[in-house]
Amino acid sequence: AGVVGSAFVVLTATLESLNIIPVASVALILGIDRFMSEGRAVTNLISNGVATIFMANWEGKLDVKLAHDVLSGKVKPQLETNQE
Repeated sequence: AGVVGSAFVVLTATLESLNIIPVASVALILGIDRFMSEGRAVTNLISNGVATIFMANWEGKLDVKLAHDVLSGKVKPQLETNQE
């Protein structure tokens, strides 16, 4: 999942083993795979952000007012570092 284009290789191997669609027709998908990959990356980024906010709220660690101020640009975010 972490390798760009790996899903395309898996798709090709699956179609070849199932003999449903000729593998040569997969070349048509290759042209739009880059755009689809960018869409998947954006979807992954957004879903990770939503999941982080959801889990922080669920655990009672989300300061809604601070989050609103940081996202609106009123306050600069301060990153905590764990130095041991």
